Amino acid sequence: MNNSLVGNVFKLVGLFIIASIAISMVLSVVGTLLWLALKIVIPLAIAVWLVHLIASPQKKCRRYY
Repeated sequence: MNNSLVGNVFKLVGLFIIASIAISMVLSVVGTLLWLALKIVIPLAIAVWLVHLIASPQKKCRRYY
């Protein structure tokens, strides 16, 4: 029975080690994807805002015919 308890403890420790490696890999992939998305989305949002700011007519200069 003592041998079985030690085996169960080693299995549990191994499971925790494998789970921690898997979680760290998943979190690193998610973090990288978020970083890339922000690196692409923020300049894109600034570009869209600038185009909208330049292309849209001013409220003062609108002419209604």
